[in-house]
Formats: sequence, C-alpha cells, structure tokens
Amino acid sequence: MNDVVAFGELLWDVYEIAPDTYKRMPGGAPANLAYALARLGARASIVGAVSRDAFGDALVARMRAAGVDVASVVRLPNRTGLAFVRRDRRGEPSFLFYRHETADMVLAAAHLRPRMLRAKFAALGTSTLLREPLVSATWKFVELAERAGAALAVDLNVRAHLWSRPREMREAVAKLASRAALVKASSADLEALGGERFLRRHAREATWILTAGPNAARAVGVHGAVEIAAERARCVDATGAGDAFFAGVLAVLSARGARPGSTAWRDPAVFSDALRVGHMLGRRVVSKVGAVAGLSGLAAERALLRKFSAR
Repeated sequence: MNDVVAFGELLWDVYEIAPDTYKRMPGGAPANLAYALARLGARASIVGAVSRDAFGDALVARMRAAGVDVASVVRLPNRTGLAFVRRDRRGEPSFLFYRHETADMVLAAAHLRPRMLRAKFAALGTSTLLREPLVSATWKFVELAERAGAALAVDLNVRAHLWSRPREMREAVAKLASRAALVKASSADLEALGGERFLRRHAREATWILTAGPNAARAVGVHGAVEIAAERARCVDATGAGDAFFAGVLAVLSARGARPGSTAWRDPAVFSDALRVGHMLGRRVVSKVGAVAGLSGLAAERALLRKFSAR
C-alpha cells in the first residue's frame, strides 16, 4: 500500500532560465506533490495521463527516477501537456498552457481502476472540476478512494480566473470539500471562496491546513489548533511551493499513522511536526527555479521522518 496516491494533471513545465534558454521539469500540482513525497522517502503514486510519445516517455521516466510509483499513469494517443512558466521579480509565477485536448485533460472515469487507490491518503485538487471528462473522472476517483478506505486530502487550488461563473466554482469546490478528511487552503484560495466561513460551512468535519505564503501556517481540527512560523527564504520561484508544503504534511501524517479517528489524528504535536516539515520543503522549493529543482538531498527532512516513524 502506498502512503499517498495523487490524482490529476501530469505535464511538463517549461521555464525560461536565461534569455532564449529553457528547461523542462515535471509539473502539475499532483505531480509536484507525488515527486516531493517520493523524494522524502514516502511511498507515493500518481493517477494521471500522458501521451505515448517521447514527451510522455520522458515524463514517466523522470517521475519513476524520483521514486514515484507510475503504474497508474495512463498512456493515451493525445499529446502530453505543456505549461510555459514566467516569474516576476518576487518569484511569483504565471503560466501559459498548451493543454487543448492533451492527455492530462481527457483522462476519463473509464480509465480508473480500484487497484489505483490502495493508499492511506488520496490527494487531489479542485482544478479537475472545470470540464469533462475530468469532472467525471474526479468523482470516480473520490468514489474509489472512499471504497478503498483512503482518507481524502483536498487542495483548494481554486484558480478562480479559470471559472466563468463564480457561483458554479464555489458549488463544485464545496461539494468536493465536504467529502474531505483533510483540506489545504492558501489565503488566496480562501479569499476566492469567501474566507474561512466557507470551510466552516462545507468542511466542518475536516482538518484544515491553512497557509499564508511566507507567514505562519495553521492546522485546525479535532486536535485543536496549532500554528508554526514559516522558515525565512529568498523566493526565486514560488512554483510548487504549496504542493511541496502539502507533501511534507502528508508525509508526516503517514509516518505517524495519523488517520481520521486515530489517536495520532487528535495529537496537536503530530500536526505541529507536519507543518514544520511542510515549511522545510517549501523553503527548499522557492530557493530554485522549478517546482522540483530544490528537492534533491533532503537529508534533514528524511531524518525527521525516520524520527517520527520511530515514535
């Protein structure tokens, strides 16, 4: 059994690292999450789709080399998705997507199998709720996760600008959040959804992981509420920082056996440790260009996970 199975986009992010010089790296929030988990030593898999072309071959090989279980990656005749990433002076990214009918966009419910959901946590974001067939595939993933006993971990990466109807966005996100055991939300996500009252209304049974960029992160749930300050870092590129943070949280929860209903799930010290490791990974990611570029080594983070596992 894997610790975490991630669902959704799997593509190449293409970064301009110097004038007319580009570098490709694995991209998409679920791919970033699975990559960071695997680099930490956690057992991570991804459910997504890439092409049968050379871009797809290279992407699967790169994820496998990082330690990600890619047995559930679907190979389709459609092209592999691309996203060109630009950064402003503060390191904040903007994206130009080349994903029309690409493999990651046409993953369908029929492609999913129960064996893909053998994990402690099933993680997904809200961007797969935008259009079919991904919408149906998302709900099939949720159904299979619940049937398999995997705790649902939802990242409210709402990307409000991609929705033409704000009410439709809030309703779709609310429906998914209401099924979650763990909800991660940034301050920007909550602003788009109407603040913490959205969580109180639609995810009141879940544990919340709340981030605020370079500021403190909070975990709120049956364990109470804990807050851990972020580690100071110069932000070169913020791409994937939230995904790495969430990976750190999920890795600690998995290592400590923290699942809904367990003693560890009610232990504030477990969530303090989870936030701390999340910040450590976030600091690494923002220090380099690319969502996965800063995830080599991780000796200190791996040592902490071993320590937590031994408790």
